[in-house]
Amino acid sequence: MLRALQIRNFALIENADIELGDGLNILSGETGAGKSILIQALELLLGGRGSSELIRQGEEESEVTGLFESGGKEVSLRRVISRNGKNRAYLDERPVPVSALEETGRELVDLAGQHEHQILLDPDRHLDLLDAFAGNGEARSPLSLYRAEYASYAALAEQKGRLEAKARESREREEFLRFQLRELDEARIQSGEEEDLLKEKDVSKHAVRLREAGVRAEEALDAGEEPVLQKVARVAKEIRQASQLDARLAETADRLDTAFCELKDIARFLGGYGEGVACDPERLQTIEDRLALIGRLKKKHGGTVEALLEREKELRQSLSLLDDFEGEKSRIDSELTDLEKKLLRLGRDVSKARKKSGEELETKISREIKALGMPSARFAVALKPLDRGAAADGIHFGERGLEEVEFQVAPNVGEGMHPLVKIASGGELSRVFLAIKKALGGVRGAETCVFDEVDSGIGGGVAEVVGRNLAEMARHRQVICITHLPQIACYAAHHYMIRKETEKGRTQTKVQRLQPVQREEEIARMLAGVKITDQAMAHAREMLKGAARGS
Repeated sequence: MLRALQIRNFALIENADIELGDGLNILSGETGAGKSILIQALELLLGGRGSSELIRQGEEESEVTGLFESGGKEVSLRRVISRNGKNRAYLDERPVPVSALEETGRELVDLAGQHEHQILLDPDRHLDLLDAFAGNGEARSPLSLYRAEYASYAALAEQKGRLEAKARESREREEFLRFQLRELDEARIQSGEEEDLLKEKDVSKHAVRLREAGVRAEEALDAGEEPVLQKVARVAKEIRQASQLDARLAETADRLDTAFCELKDIARFLGGYGEGVACDPERLQTIEDRLALIGRLKKKHGGTVEALLEREKELRQSLSLLDDFEGEKSRIDSELTDLEKKLLRLGRDVSKARKKSGEELETKISREIKALGMPSARFAVALKPLDRGAAADGIHFGERGLEEVEFQVAPNVGEGMHPLVKIASGGELSRVFLAIKKALGGVRGAETCVFDEVDSGIGGGVAEVVGRNLAEMARHRQVICITHLPQIACYAAHHYMIRKETEKGRTQTKVQRLQPVQREEEIARMLAGVKITDQAMAHAREMLKGAARGS
């Protein structure tokens, strides 16, 4: 609910800090005092249009802040409009688009009257209200069962759409895809092949040098005039003989024997290596050509051999999709058909529940409207078949069922039914809103309801009925009402007076929270006018006592 409203430099208001309470909050004042300014400020806060004309003369910016309590948490909305056009919106002091204030505001406040924020002017909300009244939000209700099936239907339809889009894209590029796959197939590139070819290429390019190195090394070890192996053998023999005289040389003699064997193997390997290294120009050209092919394909398909192999896999999958598409599409279509039959069956159950609840709601709201000073008014809950979205057997259906709902009213005798948005009088619209809220009873809505012009065109006994209904509604939620009728104001839990004052040559609108004695005076003023008589004061006290007993 709205706990505090702060207004700075807005129209005639220079500075106003209004703390609002639970129950029924009444705002009253003389005609022209500026009561409508508060509603304009609240509309701005809830995402309404901002205009530099709303900024107080002589100021550059206007600011409205609302502090709400919702679900045990505080929620702050702030709106700033500027003459330079740099308007700003804040949600919990975080900059947000104005649409975010509007979306949040719809959850926090129901504003009754001819205002942009009026929920009754949005047919989408009519369906929500009817379903709430019918208990369609409960588990295992017709609507909950329908929505569960529709979620499956929507997911499957989305899957089919993705499949068709991918298949369509693949078909458009099929020839090119097949060319790419054929190119990679024919290349038969293997993981690690490029590295092996590069090594072989280096060896082949330096074959002469490598062969000469092998031959020279073999000669030095085991050929020539005085090979290394011959010297090692001689030294090993001498040390072996010496070890007979000193046992400490035995280990060294063993190591020399081992070294001789190792060097003998090395010499044999180098000899074979030198003879095996060959300079084959044809093989070198083959390697060069193969590396060039790999390079071209890498450049075309991703820069690495791994990317080539992954691309080949993707191409096979895309082309396989074309081969499997018809079978997969047929399977999905079959499942969609089954779900459509379920949805139509469940949707008809939802429609029956809505029709029954709609008739009951019509009766309750019509009765309430008549009691609120519209004795000739008729109210209707019009169910209209959907004409858009998915369809099966010629019947359209959507996430919320087979129909849309619109509340309609005929305010006067001889008039046909019209959508609520066609009602010319803001007062009539406010009373219809009050009747709907009364008829809906405990159905949850916004925690704060604001009524503007609810007393327009009524008086006497009807005003008292309106006041009692507002007080009754205020038992379950916060109600804010602007009124000029004492029969309504006397039911307030919190009463605020709006007045104009002139200070330093400038007119200002101010808001004052009234104490009990001040309330009596304000009720008396509303009864008698400018001149408050003793009789008006006595009448005011009696009205306040009667309202207290009645509430």
